[in-house]
Amino acid sequence: MLKATLLLLAGGESKRMGQPKPLLPVGAVTLVEWLAARLGDSFAEVLVSANDPQLVPKGLRMVRDRRAGHLGPLAGIEAGLHAAASEVLVAVACDMPRATPELAQKLIELSDGHDAAVPRIGGRPEPAFACYRQTAAWAIGEALDMGRLKAAGALERMDVVWMDNADRKLFWNINTPKDYQVFLSAL
Repeated sequence: MLKATLLLLAGGESKRMGQPKPLLPVGAVTLVEWLAARLGDSFAEVLVSANDPQLVPKGLRMVRDRRAGHLGPLAGIEAGLHAAASEVLVAVACDMPRATPELAQKLIELSDGHDAAVPRIGGRPEPAFACYRQTAAWAIGEALDMGRLKAAGALERMDVVWMDNADRKLFWNINTPKDYQVFLSAL
């Protein structure tokens, strides 16, 4: 078991999908439940970042943003760090169904001695599947205080170790009904 907290980011607006992604059916469960089952057993604690309790199934602990307004994943990561019992938090967007415990473990190992370990795919950071240490909370809070909602703004102020060799397929996400059908057909 990883001595870390898993934070599933489930508070997005799902505009392109047309319905809440965390609640998409995957067999007899929802997408957020499916991902919690896929990854959760590897972690000491599982949290779900959302401001709507309907997006969080029974049995999973909801973490609300600490700030008013829809401020996106960065606010969810901030809330997760403040709620986590662990020093280490791995954030995973609930629409990234190919996330693996093995990649989470590599990120945790890489983050040792740093504020965060963040994959880069094609030179672009993937902050929605990354590892953050408690020491990252101040930079995230500062970015949000300044109205900088993009994770890249907070990452600039952190000691980040970058992972440039991750399999890009693990970061594929479900954005549209077509993506959802692709995911279901691959199960």
